[in-house]
Amino acid sequence: MISIVICHRSEVYLQKIKESIQKTIGIHYELIVIDNTSNQYSIFEAYNEGAQKSTFPILCFTHEDIVFHTENWGEKVVAHFNDTSIGMIGVIGGNVLPKSPAPWWSNQLVNDHLINNIQHWSRKVSYQSYQEKLSESADETVTRQYNNPTKQNVVDAVVLDGLWFCIRKELFTQQKIKFDSDTFKGFHSYDSDISIQVKQHLRVCVVFDILIEHFQQGTFNKTWFENTLLLNRKWKSKLPIAAKEIDKSKYPLYEWETLRTFIYWAAAAGYTEDELRKIILDVYPNLPLDKSVKSISVELISRAKLGKNASRVITRLHRLIS
Repeated sequence: MISIVICHRSEVYLQKIKESIQKTIGIHYELIVIDNTSNQYSIFEAYNEGAQKSTFPILCFTHEDIVFHTENWGEKVVAHFNDTSIGMIGVIGGNVLPKSPAPWWSNQLVNDHLINNIQHWSRKVSYQSYQEKLSESADETVTRQYNNPTKQNVVDAVVLDGLWFCIRKELFTQQKIKFDSDTFKGFHSYDSDISIQVKQHLRVCVVFDILIEHFQQGTFNKTWFENTLLLNRKWKSKLPIAAKEIDKSKYPLYEWETLRTFIYWAAAAGYTEDELRKIILDVYPNLPLDKSVKSISVELISRAKLGKNASRVITRLHRLIS
């Protein structure tokens, strides 16, 4: 019934997830392990190979550093796909993707961070309202994360997080979607890109009846920034994308805040002022950067309160968006 695809890099985690699947899935499945211990594949290439080898109508793509807390979760997956309007499900996602190059999870002014999992962090965390501390030590913090403003079991989203998601195989065979190894490299943006591809055909949803524990956290590196910018350019003509009604009075500020966060991260990662200017003007060619990018980026980088220049940006963003 379900083909489970894993891009394998750790023998310890692989054995844990194999045991967890066997004990909890509750239905017939096949496990397709793509050996990437030599790092010969990108995540895009590994998942495409897994999809080609699969034989069942539902494809499950998962990190190997997870275990399942829900008994008979496979039956729940099948039940969700009995709704023919649904093309993809996961346990973490967002229902708004901004025009700015920032990822969906960088701000919650209009975007809902839809989440249901147990997360291990290799550091102490600044707790969000939807996080409950389960344990904490010098080396690790474990949190229970749950945020579902709608209180519904299935919530429409735009993009899903890659730790675990399932897709109808027919979208690969009939609609010819694929993990875009032509555009992207490495291990970032595969989840957002495939989510947007699926959304062109069917609904993308976060479900709240499957609980997963995730043992590692994501990391920022140069490839993350490069792929995030590539994702933004690829889908530029369709952005912003929303799976819910947006408060238009709040959206310009949301756009500004996501841009501000991305520029802050990029500057911290070593991007120069000229590179920041190019990034901003690529997305917003009509923004007031006539003097120096510092007139905006200094404020972005310092996380200062909104001032005169910020007000000009928000006004211009509002004109571009509306």
